[in-house]
Amino acid sequence: MMTLRKILPFAAFAIVAAGFALFARAPAESPAAQPEKPEIIAATFNSAWCSSCKILKPKLAKIMPHFAGEAVAFVELDFTFGARDEVKAEAEHYGLGDIYERNKGATGFTLLVDADTGEIVDTLTMNFSESAMKAALAQAIAIASHTDEKAADAAAAM
Repeated sequence: MMTLRKILPFAAFAIVAAGFALFARAPAESPAAQPEKPEIIAATFNSAWCSSCKILKPKLAKIMPHFAGEAVAFVELDFTFGARDEVKAEAEHYGLGDIYERNKGATGFTLLVDADTGEIVDTLTMNFSESAMKAALAQAIAIASHTDEKAADAAAAM
């Protein structure tokens, strides 16, 4: 018969293993799947406890395939365990250091950032429909790449 003294180490190991699995999980998208030089960085400020994120993230997941091959990098900055060095390093890797510092800890939105200038072109929230997200992202790419054709397509999609 297993006593509490024998069960406790197994329970502690299971809790530590589960915490490590959550902490060290892979990013939403591998860097290899992202374009070499993105025009737009779609940076989602997210956490597991954020109610808005639970609405925003599935919508984003549905529109992401529409932008495969486009010059957009989807980046998730996960604040579930707070503003950690790993999150800051991910932001800095994409040139979002200043934006990270201004918004660290805030969650429930996706910033569309011009990769060349660092300017925030638009902000997506849970209130956007999937079609509005597609149009905003297409418009942001058009603005960042300076192509009128993409801007016209984005306007037509609205």
